[in-house]
Amino acid sequence: MQAKWIENLLALQDADLKIQGYETRLEILPKEMLNLKAERDKTIAAVNQAAEDARKFERAAKAAESEIAALQEESKKLEQQSAMVKKNTEYQAMLSTIALNKQKISDLESKVIENLELFEEGKKNYRKVKSSSEAALKDLKQEFDELGTLATDLKQEIAALQAKRPGLAAGVEQNLLRLYEQLKKGKSSAAPVVPVTGGICGGCHMRVTPQTMTDMARGAVTQCDNCQHIVYNPEEAE
Repeated sequence: MQAKWIENLLALQDADLKIQGYETRLEILPKEMLNLKAERDKTIAAVNQAAEDARKFERAAKAAESEIAALQEESKKLEQQSAMVKKNTEYQAMLSTIALNKQKISDLESKVIENLELFEEGKKNYRKVKSSSEAALKDLKQEFDELGTLATDLKQEIAALQAKRPGLAAGVEQNLLRLYEQLKKGKSSAAPVVPVTGGICGGCHMRVTPQTMTDMARGAVTQCDNCQHIVYNPEEAE
């Protein structure tokens, strides 16, 4: 059976470790939520880009149609003017321009057809991207909302443990509590109170001395000679 002091100290440490773990998790949450926002923005941008890619071909087709209309209007005016031209050179020049416009119109009509086909392909791709993005955005929102809920839950857990901590600390003798707090502020990544398993300290992973084993067996407050962590024998609890 464990000595009462170690039971009380382990209860305090358990609360402190939970608070530390919850606070660490809480610190990571904002970055995770920012990453989700960035992924959301990236997904939305992909949809917008697919839409823009499609509209680009639509605009090109309309621009070609406008150019065709302008060339047709020019040719119409030249045909009207040619009837009143007396000089043969001017007349031939007009006919040449009309013929050139006709060729340009033919080329532009091909571009219109090509761009309209590409526009249809672009619309299909847009619908495909939009469909897949809707599912992705739904998952991202759900994950984001879950992280928001987790943040609230963690804050509540931390508040509850912090409210409980003074009562747990009151159950620990003052000198021992000061030692515990000092070890907690130390640079070691190990907890202030560590078990000794098979004669090995859970803090520094070195073998403890026979005297340390004897002191633990007596139920005395014991520290590892190597790392100074408070040690206990977990087998006593069994």
